[in-house]
Amino acid sequence: MDGLELRQLTEMFRQLGERAQADPTTARQLRDALAESNLLDVYGAGSALDVLDLLDSGGEAALRARLQALQVSELREIIAAHEYDPEKQSARWRSAARLIDLIVAHAHEQLDAENAVPANSAQAAAAWML
Repeated sequence: MDGLELRQLTEMFRQLGERAQADPTTARQLRDALAESNLLDVYGAGSALDVLDLLDSGGEAALRARLQALQVSELREIIAAHEYDPEKQSARWRSAARLIDLIVAHAHEQLDAENAVPANSAQAAAAWML
């Protein structure tokens, strides 16, 4: 893909995003189309799904759309692979929605922790010079 094609594709995505923000029906249709297109497979599949990268780049709606396309067993694989439920409280859950909520909540926590920058990290990094 050359630069021109990439800019055109980016512009198309931007326009679709604007339409989705303006109309809930369009938003739902685009989420469904996105999930069915397998475009989100660029973030991995099954337990190898990079939930943090997807959440960071696409937001919660994109993560939920990708997770909703998965089977309960695949959701359990993601939970196990990312160690989102060490006490195994979700082992008896049968609801995909509940498992998705667990994944999204833990992914948010993990992403927030990774993005947190200690207030005096610049001081700590330069401390060796003092």
